[in-house]
Amino acid sequence: MKKVTKYYPFIFILWVVSSCNTIDKKKKINEGSEVVVQKEQSYAIDTSGVALKWTSYKFTDRLAVGGTFDRFTLHLKNDSGTIETLLRKAEISINTGTVNSGNEIRDPKLRTYFFEVFNTDTIYGKILVADQGKGTLLLEMNNITNEVDYSYSLQNDTLHLATHLDLLLWNGAEAIGSLNKECYDLHKGLDGISKLWPDVDVTVKFPVIDLVTPEQ
Repeated sequence: MKKVTKYYPFIFILWVVSSCNTIDKKKKINEGSEVVVQKEQSYAIDTSGVALKWTSYKFTDRLAVGGTFDRFTLHLKNDSGTIETLLRKAEISINTGTVNSGNEIRDPKLRTYFFEVFNTDTIYGKILVADQGKGTLLLEMNNITNEVDYSYSLQNDTLHLATHLDLLLWNGAEAIGSLNKECYDLHKGLDGISKLWPDVDVTVKFPVIDLVTPEQ
């Protein structure tokens, strides 16, 4: 009996050391798991700084002609949230009468010989899907509505959205032919062929504000 009692202090010390080591390991694991868990970043869009650009193409070798619209309205369903939350269900209305190509002679022709023939005084768009840099938007022109794919990316403090449109999907052949007839010589390239392409690239830039989420 005395012999067993003699080893009690050593047994107790070993138990304490072992317990401390176990506690330390659990503490480190818990601390590590807290670092891994990250909250989704929240943003807001400065609607006053939104910039829209369209690019069309003429000549056989596709010379780019760019411009914008001076009046368009962006409506967001959510004032803040993740990029995907901000984009989803966002709507845009574009006044085609304010088309601006930077050329005072060209712009009246675009209004008269293209948009009037295209039966489109307002272009309406609504974002349906936004997920991992890609999405789908609804676009209405010439009394026709189509779903269009687009891409988006966040670069520094600006959200970039880009899409490629084929106006033939909105029965745009008549309007394209009308404008090309009016500007026939201006659309001639070095090969002597007058050509106005039916596709248009559109980009929209959204200034974003990085919102700091307070710690819980």
